[in-house]
Amino acid sequence: MAVSTVVNLPKGHVARFPDRCMVCGFVEPNSQSRLITGTVGWWTWLTWWYGKPFVVKVPSCRRCGWLLQARRGFGLLVTFAVIAVVYYWIWPFFKEFVPHGLRKWAMMGIVIACLIPLFVLEFFFAQPAQVTAYADSVDYEFASYDYATDFAAMNRDAAWIKLDGIFMAFRDVEE
Repeated sequence: MAVSTVVNLPKGHVARFPDRCMVCGFVEPNSQSRLITGTVGWWTWLTWWYGKPFVVKVPSCRRCGWLLQARRGFGLLVTFAVIAVVYYWIWPFFKEFVPHGLRKWAMMGIVIACLIPLFVLEFFFAQPAQVTAYADSVDYEFASYDYATDFAAMNRDAAWIKLDGIFMAFRDVEE
């Protein structure tokens, strides 16, 4: 079972990544991939709208970068396709049984139900890297624990570092 490791850093900190591909581990990869996310806030669950985009460039081989982007895009397309199928072919059969005032909430429930398979897939087959931005911090999520700890060590000059929710303290050892 794939469980990812989350490193939390302040949003204003410019993250530095280990100089190896985060997908295959190849040292000194020849390119970078962009991970884009919207800023998540307390209003996101209510309005279903993400805030300002947050972009980070991560090291990856050219081939691994394409695979990373394709996997992210494929998951999103499949989710939208399932939602479209449910709304256009299944919802009309149930629409009359839902009270008019609750239809908006019922449709939101259907969207959440359609997202459950994607969440289960992500749990068992975690992406090599994902980013979630909040108002004051950013979660960098890695499938590789070693990559995550190296990433945390490279960013030890940040105001804080949390590794899986636990504050980390780094000591610089003088030689």
